Amino acid sequence: MPALKPQSTFPALKRRTMDNRPVRTKRTGAVRHLLLAAAFLVCSSQLLMVDANSWWSLGLTPMQRPEMYIIGAQPLCSQLSGLSQGQRKLCQLYQDHMTYIGDGAKTGIKECQYQFRQRRWNCSTVDNTSVFGRVMQIGSRETAFTYAISAAGVVNAVSRACREGELSTCGCSRAARPRDLPRDWLWGGCGDNVHYGYRFAREFVDAREREKNYPRGSPEHARMLMNLHNNEAGRQAVYNLANVACKCHGVSGSCSLKTCWLQLADFRRVGEFLKEKYDSAAAMRVGRKGKLELLDKRFNPPTTQDMVYIDTSPDYCLRNETTGSLGTQGRLCNKTSEGMDGCELMCCGRGYDQFKTYKHERCHCKFHWCCYVKCKRCTTLVDQFVCK
Repeated sequence: MPALKPQSTFPALKRRTMDNRPVRTKRTGAVRHLLLAAAFLVCSSQLLMVDANSWWSLGLTPMQRPEMYIIGAQPLCSQLSGLSQGQRKLCQLYQDHMTYIGDGAKTGIKECQYQFRQRRWNCSTVDNTSVFGRVMQIGSRETAFTYAISAAGVVNAVSRACREGELSTCGCSRAARPRDLPRDWLWGGCGDNVHYGYRFAREFVDAREREKNYPRGSPEHARMLMNLHNNEAGRQAVYNLANVACKCHGVSGSCSLKTCWLQLADFRRVGEFLKEKYDSAAAMRVGRKGKLELLDKRFNPPTTQDMVYIDTSPDYCLRNETTGSLGTQGRLCNKTSEGMDGCELMCCGRGYDQFKTYKHERCHCKFHWCCYVKCKRCTTLVDQFVCK
């Protein structure tokens, strides 16, 4: 199996002037300060635009396989938006992987929306470039979860693609035989190549963070360390939850022989595991040595499987363009629940409106020999509640 290309460092982009005209040397101090401030604002806005684009957008944009692109047209990697410089180089080396990176991003986004469907922040996507919008500019618990679940999605998708023979640089899993597997059981089959999926996801997903060169101890450096930590937490969730699956062989189902292989856990289980890590995420800050350290030293330091965050989460009650909060106005709530999906917490004390709607579902299902199930379609009138 060819080894993945080591990550290279890339030179920093050269700064450009506001225009190409010669600047007069004699200016008053006030005018000079105004010009510097204007230049800073323009540069800052450009940086925000660059940061807004993300490889997550591959999960929202339908992608064709590399061989479907017309010969002589613009190369695949030049057409994909959201890739950093390092990720674009990896794309050029592993073009057949890009479809599955998009699948992994899509899987992560969908799982995020499922896990948070009953929370004030419900992992909504706002467009095809920033995906989650300005809420990602805050280093909160929610941001930590999105980084972890997205990285996990890439490991999951690439590992399965290896097993299915879709990628040129990997195949079935070559994991060592587990020590506790009974001797008379065969270790083989074609397992999910989680080892390769983990390594490739680490190279690709982390490339965006590692090519940044922020001053040690700065807020931007802290956010970079946070992102890298949560990426690793997501990858380890998939890696550690992978388990041994077996199939029986024998006459008349006697199961006299078993063949076993390594198999990924269902991604819903990965999502539930990471949701637990979200609930127990550790609040961090940058220490004197430029590394993340616990905000409250009374707690145990987080492991590589735990999530970390550096900013307090907004309450997500009201729409706020600055924080990217969409608010909970118009969200459905559960009148009888005392949890986060309950009308009191979901609506943030603003109250709710009640209306009736028809609910259609299958009912009175019967099994007919042989071999199908026939159901009726029942319609009931139910009450629903919506936040004001």
